[in-house]
Amino acid sequence: MASVDDVRKYWNEHPLFSFEVAEPGSPEFFAQIDRIKREDVEPFALRYWEFDQFRGKRVLDVGCGPGWLTVQYAAGGADVTAVDLTPRAVELATQFLAHRGLTATVREGNAEALPFADNTFDLVASSGVLHHTPDTPRAIRECWRVLKPGGTGKLTFYYKGILHSPLVFPLTRLGMRLAGVKHPGADMAKDANDADTFIRQYDGADNPVGVGYTIREWTRMLRESGFEVLGHERHFFPRRFIPMSALVPRPVHHLLDATLGTMVYFRLRKQ
Repeated sequence: MASVDDVRKYWNEHPLFSFEVAEPGSPEFFAQIDRIKREDVEPFALRYWEFDQFRGKRVLDVGCGPGWLTVQYAAGGADVTAVDLTPRAVELATQFLAHRGLTATVREGNAEALPFADNTFDLVASSGVLHHTPDTPRAIRECWRVLKPGGTGKLTFYYKGILHSPLVFPLTRLGMRLAGVKHPGADMAKDANDADTFIRQYDGADNPVGVGYTIREWTRMLRESGFEVLGHERHFFPRRFIPMSALVPRPVHHLLDATLGTMVYFRLRKQ
């Protein structure tokens, strides 16, 4: 089983988006991240994050990576603290903030043992991160612990749906091969022989940890951690990996995002 050290080493060597964009840390890198996030990853989820609703509030970004979420909340006037397992991510997020003329506290930290007191933050947000740590339930409990009573949680996870089911999964791989769909860093349609490997390789063939569950399974895990689950949304259908992706109309992309999105976005509260 992969360890936290394995996860740290991998992500320190392969920062988010480093397989497909400019040299990490360059102005082009941050510009491309922002474009990918706004046009392909988050175009239909921007209202979910409510970047302008936490002015003056204490916000924690768990697993900040290069810092896109941190930057958005800081730009909205929040008092943001960001943590990441890797020193490379801390460096990149700090550079991204400086590039935008913004300030936030950015530090190393393990999601399974967050370095903060109980009941500290008004919002705990984590975008596609907690499924990358060896003990995901523990990391979820930590997010609940550091959140103030009545505070908001926005946690997103890999979604295991019909495309990963035993009967459909072979057709999913075949369709990707025929359409020439290939993620950077991994040829999942060719090399991932089972759904769990397929999901893990979303972030590279050598990504040590990446788990997906059904909405029911995630909901149970969140409730067992103490969260009140207020609702969820489906998002993230990566149009950019489809050949001639520019020809896919925005309404079609929106439909695919909502029905075949590979991540589930939970709206949570600490009672």
